[in-house]
Amino acid sequence: MTNALPPAPIVDLLARAGVPGASLGVVRRGESRAFCVGVADPISRRAVTPATRFHLFSGTKLYTATALMRLVELGTVRLDESVEDHLPDLTLRHPVTLRQLASHASGLPDTLRAFLATHESAGPTARAALSRYRTDGGRRPGGRAAYRNVNFAILGALIAACTESSFPAAMAGLVLEPLGVRPTFGVGTARDDQDAVGSVPRFSLMKPLLRVLDPKAAGRLWGKTVGGLTTLRPFGLDTAAIGGLSGTAMDFLPLLKEMLDPADGLLRAASKTEMLSVQTVGRAGIVSREGVGLAWKLGRVDGTEFWNHEGGGPGFCSETRIYPADGLGVVVLMNRSQTPRLSRVAHAICEHVRRAS
Repeated sequence: MTNALPPAPIVDLLARAGVPGASLGVVRRGESRAFCVGVADPISRRAVTPATRFHLFSGTKLYTATALMRLVELGTVRLDESVEDHLPDLTLRHPVTLRQLASHASGLPDTLRAFLATHESAGPTARAALSRYRTDGGRRPGGRAAYRNVNFAILGALIAACTESSFPAAMAGLVLEPLGVRPTFGVGTARDDQDAVGSVPRFSLMKPLLRVLDPKAAGRLWGKTVGGLTTLRPFGLDTAAIGGLSGTAMDFLPLLKEMLDPADGLLRAASKTEMLSVQTVGRAGIVSREGVGLAWKLGRVDGTEFWNHEGGGPGFCSETRIYPADGLGVVVLMNRSQTPRLSRVAHAICEHVRRAS
């Protein structure tokens, strides 16, 4: 592994987008590299290093789906069985299969208040977090892709129930430890020089939104303001399965290596093919508009196929992407709140890496 500044065009893209700091991980044909630029903490001006941890947010769903496939391979669950077979107390208007949840074809509505729920110490159980979502409404499953966090909140509760453990413990045993990585679901301290400090624009709409949805969280989240940015104090998402992982760029590369490897590994080759096959047609991402596999979203640029997942929430934005034909995987981590524009910046960064290879 080497560490360096990203190429000048990438540094320029990040600067023009007002990103305080970023970490970029690249795996190409099995070789990994890390690139860092900017500051991990806009207040202290502490620099980003390869050891700096960022919130991955919704990129976590790729790990949740990987855990699901591990359970499929173990014979614990089947993709086409109803989730109510394992969570009998779950109230649903229509039966929904695990495949429909993992490919965003459940028809269930989302609950913004539940998605934005955070904690500053120990988080709730997966089942307690799921209780904040409405699951008794929505349309019939099986239509076009409609990206919803509730789908993976349900899968998180299912994984915990099937393993008779907490969701973080299940993820450690099924995915993280076998991959040899150490991202965590805990709340960082930002005091050990390894956690990035998130930021939002000083006049962000997220501030009044949080004041309405969760006044207590709004009071504890906001830190100091410097220039045009307000920093955030350490926090974790209550629904860990939809976006709770934090780690370094290098922590998140082994999963990309695994998905790029056509041979059996953590997952059987057939399981990886299943995950990277369109299960539901429709736009589920900002730049990935072709359809959804199992958590992974499909997009194309100039005829080149990529599979990705954006991540975003208070203070952070991420992109996790593979280009199977090129044997290329890219992780982009930024400590500024996600916007469609910032996700397009991440897309442009990935495309620069691909074209430079």
